[in-house]
Amino acid sequence: MIGRIEGQSRAKPLGAYLVEAGIITPEQLETALKKQSQSGKRLGTILADCGWVKQQTIEYLIAEIVVPHQTTTQFSPLQPTGRTNLTLVEQPNNSPQLTSSSTSTLKFFLSPEKTARFLFFIVSGLILCSLFFQFCVYFLPDYPLRDTLASLFNIDGEQNIPTMYSWSALMFCAVLLAIIGQAKKVVGDRHVIYWRVLTVIFVYLSLDEATSIHEQFAEPLRASLNTSGFLYYAWVIPGVIFVLAVFLGFLKFLLALPPKTKHLFLTAGAIFVGGAIGLELVSGAYAELYTQHNFTTSILNSIEEFMEMTGIVIFIYALLSYISLDLKGLNLNIKIAGSKKPRQGAY
Repeated sequence: MIGRIEGQSRAKPLGAYLVEAGIITPEQLETALKKQSQSGKRLGTILADCGWVKQQTIEYLIAEIVVPHQTTTQFSPLQPTGRTNLTLVEQPNNSPQLTSSSTSTLKFFLSPEKTARFLFFIVSGLILCSLFFQFCVYFLPDYPLRDTLASLFNIDGEQNIPTMYSWSALMFCAVLLAIIGQAKKVVGDRHVIYWRVLTVIFVYLSLDEATSIHEQFAEPLRASLNTSGFLYYAWVIPGVIFVLAVFLGFLKFLLALPPKTKHLFLTAGAIFVGGAIGLELVSGAYAELYTQHNFTTSILNSIEEFMEMTGIVIFIYALLSYISLDLKGLNLNIKIAGSKKPRQGAY
């Protein structure tokens, strides 16, 4: 009977799985359990008759999830105890009741498509805000907080809202790469080193975006190499060398990726590098001929940053899709352990 105690564990009923999966609501489960107590029919049959769940869904859930899970959660002497979780258990009288079992779980779901759309919406908003306030600075009369807002949303500025978004997005990539790398290590994948190196690269890119490390070398490099024109921003020279080195070093890794992931990686990289280096070459030539402080420069900078941010959005989508499809999703369990010894005087 469902809800029967085996040792120190309780088997979770079918209704609890359906509610946790979001297939039915707790109210629908309660209604079905009342009908079950009156008719004696199986819970799955009642839910299917009500049109809330298809019979095929119930059969699949029982065969693939309920039975295997209940088999593996029988009582074991090695099972950890002393932690609390709330589980919906069906008692003999068919009334659901909350009982305690093992650890608490916090579930957080990320959809690759929804995440990418959300991030692209933010990117578009930041670009438009930057252009709007730069237009106000160059073409409209002064008004309260104009310069403050322009600085706060300047896409080419430092320590402002666009910068905070950019380094956060890059660090999010590093976190996803680290997660994939750890998963690859567990299964003994031979490409784990590539995922870890990518993690380090994106951590550096995030720090560089937050502190503008590469821009600090622009003036010394231009003076030492005597560059001008498209190489006015001389940091692009080591930047191009670094990109080529990474591409050649990761070529075998890229070819081993699934087709969708490989194409998304290459697309994201091409757009990002095209903005970070390609548009930087054009901006450098324009800045040397004219000035860095005009609306045309703002437009060039906006296109450059838009390409960089869009490339990162595509890369995040690629990583989430890879986790979802090729790694069959990941469950991250976060546990916060309490103090083993109570504080003196606590009661």
